[in-house]
Amino acid sequence: MRSKQFVFEIMTMNKHLAVLYVVAACILGCKEPVVNKDSKEKGNTPPPATDTMITIADTVEPTQVASWKSFEQFEGKYIVETGMLQQEPLRSRIKALLDAENPAFTERFDVTPPVELENDLLYNQGCRRHFCGADEAALAIDMRRDIIYIGIAVNGVVKLYSEKGDSAFPEKLKRWKMKFPS
Repeated sequence: MRSKQFVFEIMTMNKHLAVLYVVAACILGCKEPVVNKDSKEKGNTPPPATDTMITIADTVEPTQVASWKSFEQFEGKYIVETGMLQQEPLRSRIKALLDAENPAFTERFDVTPPVELENDLLYNQGCRRHFCGADEAALAIDMRRDIIYIGIAVNGVVKLYSEKGDSAFPEKLKRWKMKFPS
């Protein structure tokens, strides 16, 4: 009888050991991978297992700006009468884009046609009184992509500016530039 009880105790102990091994395997298997202490100090993190980045050709990240909606009211009106160039966010963004060229730009809107709005592109051009054909400026705002484009002609020499390093100038601005020989 004693041997049966001894065998029973050994079997019970084997079951307990088996359970203990399973629990230990689960605990060890669920631990996070150990990160090398040196890599933490250097700021390195291990790369992800899978790269999910998709590359695209366009580097301009558009952001929707609700404030351009209010600029639609300037369509068909004259910049001088409306003070459009002094309205925010246009005023501060032109200043940031042009810096020292800002006065040359704004003084070239003495004589202008009405503001045009076509396919979410707000456009206008102007010139200094008595100097049309030589001292002009043009403004194009891509309201959908939230990018301001500017052209300034000084003595017939044109420079183009754009926000976000965008070089896809609108057709209207390109046509405006073509009338200058430079």
